[in-house]
Amino acid sequence: GNDDMTKMDNNKKILVVGSANQDLTSNTDILPSLGETVMGKDFATACGGKGANQAVAAGMLGLAPVEMICRVGDDIFGQNLLSNFRRVGVMFDEDKTVLKDTPSGVASIVVDGNSGDNMIIVSPGANYELTEKDVREAVTKAAPAQVVVQLEILPKVALEALKAGKDVGAMTVLNTAPAPEGWTLEDPGMEFYDYIDILILNESELKKVSNGKEGDEETLARSLLDKGVGKAVIVTLGARGAMIVEKKDGSDEIQVGLADAPKDLPANKLPVKNTVGAGDSFCGALASYWSTGLSLTEAAKYACGVASITVRKDGAQTSYPTYDELPDCLKLDNFKRVKKSKPAITFVTGNKKKLEEIKQILSKGEEIPFEITNQKLDLPELQGDPVEIAK
Repeated sequence: GNDDMTKMDNNKKILVVGSANQDLTSNTDILPSLGETVMGKDFATACGGKGANQAVAAGMLGLAPVEMICRVGDDIFGQNLLSNFRRVGVMFDEDKTVLKDTPSGVASIVVDGNSGDNMIIVSPGANYELTEKDVREAVTKAAPAQVVVQLEILPKVALEALKAGKDVGAMTVLNTAPAPEGWTLEDPGMEFYDYIDILILNESELKKVSNGKEGDEETLARSLLDKGVGKAVIVTLGARGAMIVEKKDGSDEIQVGLADAPKDLPANKLPVKNTVGAGDSFCGALASYWSTGLSLTEAAKYACGVASITVRKDGAQTSYPTYDELPDCLKLDNFKRVKKSKPAITFVTGNKKKLEEIKQILSKGEEIPFEITNQKLDLPELQGDPVEIAK
């Protein structure tokens, strides 16, 4: 009985295989030239990485269970990234996710405060330690309905995630971000097309993947279907929405649809503030809405709406809406959502054995009403009111 229930709950599971980075952003009025030191204006840290962004965007909508396969270091950045997944209800296997001897992935971002232009260095760290064997095991164990992959992990690992997805009967989604120069999806020994059901790319990625082929977006998208993409090619067009070039079920006929955010979306009236992470929010939202049984074009319309909300706020994940924050035009009628994420509790102790005991006692319960997490604090002896310390 219970096993059947679990299967039913999981048959919509979205499994995201990808990167998780800590973003470190410095704003400055003057970009330094070689060898120069300048004084910046402000500094901010944020949870990022294309994989984590897409998982968080999907998790916050709560339309389907979301699980993340990634690797982080045993450091403060890794702890931040994982506690953020817990906060939005994205599942992960902590023992496998945290690596002892490798730093977490970091994106160092410098933003010109006047023009908004930026320079970014991504140090992949633990993201590049995710292996083909890791993803094959994880995808097989999770048996998801969708496997969503990007290109901030090693290409051979991204390909293996898609292959494993096909082997368990999942729909496979590849977002070719960031697409390296001079790289195609059909390099010798790295042929992706046969393992992709849905390919999501923006206009510049479409040109790169098409390897210099001439033509408009629709022509290029059709040529990618010819190369073996199973179901659809979705081209995101920024403010113009998205184009869906899709094989009709069970036939060779191809239909082309255009999706844009609903006209009555309140966010449309607000100025665009920051487009960082908008593509990721589209991908995560698309997987979520599609999991409810909507057509791809319908799901893309809602996903454009979610992305449109995110560009009106600063940051990537910080701009992503929860389902309850959505305007009515992006909510679904009569849809039963997955359970919300659990609240966290803080238990402070100087005795490591006590913490282990508490974790064991709590995890014996079938359904505990909160998340169990621990964080090592290197502090002098704690003195004072226990409630204040816990805060």
